[in-house]
Parts: sequence; structure tokens; C-alpha cells
Amino acid sequence: METVPGQLDRFGDRLRARRARLSARMRLVADFIDQNRALAVSLSAIELAKEIGVSDATVIRTVQALGFEGLVELKATLASAMGERDIISIKMAATLGGVQQDAEHAMDYVIQEHRHALDHLDLPENRRAVARAVAVLGQAQRIAVFGIGASGLLADYAVRLFARNGKPAYALNRTGIALAEQLLEMAPGDALIVMVQQNIHREVAVTLQEAARLDVPVIVVTGQRRRALSSQCDEVIIVPRASAGDAPLHGPTLACLEMLMLGVAALTAESSLDSMARLVSLRKALRGGK
Repeated sequence: METVPGQLDRFGDRLRARRARLSARMRLVADFIDQNRALAVSLSAIELAKEIGVSDATVIRTVQALGFEGLVELKATLASAMGERDIISIKMAATLGGVQQDAEHAMDYVIQEHRHALDHLDLPENRRAVARAVAVLGQAQRIAVFGIGASGLLADYAVRLFARNGKPAYALNRTGIALAEQLLEMAPGDALIVMVQQNIHREVAVTLQEAARLDVPVIVVTGQRRRALSSQCDEVIIVPRASAGDAPLHGPTLACLEMLMLGVAALTAESSLDSMARLVSLRKALRGGK
């Protein structure tokens, strides 16, 4: 069990208070979650059930028996008690343990994870989703790219890719109230790309609400399909990330963004080539005409 010093442990408190009332299989679920908190935050009910050897219904009943509305509330409670840094460090430790201080194993790990994600991205359903997303983005006046944490860096890079190919773009990658100023940029006629993984943070929810208010179409790039997200977006592109207990790799998400950029550039080839020609001209001017 990992918690941040001084942070309330609501899950631990509830487990101690209610453990005696749980059935044997429920105790199995509760103890597994307690001993593998970082992993539990990353898994769905079905994935937890497979790990523990019970049904997903038993997982849900256990969560509710401990006083949580559902898995979303439980995960938020666990994440709050552990702190984001603890989750990241635990996952990195698991990843490093797997590669066994060996460059060959590290290469194998990265190649296998990228191959798995790209193979999934190549599935017919995802190919169709990418094609539809490109059509939406191509018609937009501007493209907003949302991402926080590591995805925020990808958002900046994606904006650069779109802009240099003739499609005005801007990043939504701040957290807390600082995001509000960026959201003022969004306007009707734009399209929005949202990168989101495990948790639907408040920043994601508010960004989606603003997009809905402005009638801005939304393309979601995520690791697994979520019903709550699917109802709020126009297209969902699934890009699986590393195994739930391991540190995430961001290469496949970057590849997806590059697919979208190239697709949009191909749809708007004339303006894309004009933009690149202007870029070359500006670079020459900055080099003194050389």
C-alpha cells in the first residue's frame, strides 16, 4: 500500500471498517486493490477481474460494498491518496524491473509495445476512424489540440505540425484555472483533438463542455474506448498504451498525430504546399537571403 504522507486514506479506512462484512471473494478483490493500488488505478473492472480471478460483477459489488458509487470514484480516491508522482514512480519501477538492467531487453520492450499499439491502430475500425477524423479536421478553420502532462508536449508538437502545413492550430495544455485563458481561443468553426488516457480530469470535462457549447467537433485519441467519452465526441481513435502496470510510452500517440496531420495536408494539398513555400521563403530571409 502506497500513500502520500499526511494524505487521508479513505480506501484503507473503509476497508478496515467493512472487511469483516465482505464475502471471501470480495475480500480477495479488496485485498488485491489494497496491495496493488497503482495497478488498480489503471485497470477496468474486466481487467481487474482477470487479474484477480473473479467476475467483473464481483469487482463492482466489492467497490460498492466499500461505500464507493463505482470504479471511477474508487480510482479517484486511490489516486488522490497515492499522489501522481507515486503512481508514476511505481510504474517506472515495474518497467525497469521487466527490462532487467539490459539494453537488449529495453529495446525489446519498446519495440514490442510500439508494435502492439501500431498493429491496433492499423485495424480496419481504427483506419476508418482516422479517415473520418481527417475529414472533420480538414473542414475546420483551426485545430485545437488538448493534452496535459506528457501529452501537453505532444500537443505543442502537433500544433507546430499542423501550422507549418497551412492549418492554423493552437494548444490547450495548461492545468487548473490557467487552462481557462487557453479555452477562450476556441471558437465555432474549429475542431478539437483530445488526448486522454486513464482518468477524465476536470480539465478534460470542462474542455469537452466548452466544445459542445461552441458546437466544435471532437476527435478523441485514447487507450481504450469509454462510453462516457464516446457520447461527447465525433470520433474515437484507440491507441493502446503500455501494460497497465508499466510506464507509458508516447510514441504511438505521436504516430497517430502525424497520421492526422499528413491526412489533413493531403486533403488541403494546395494550401499546405503554399505554407511550406512561405516557410522556406521566411527561412531564407532570416538567413540573409542565402
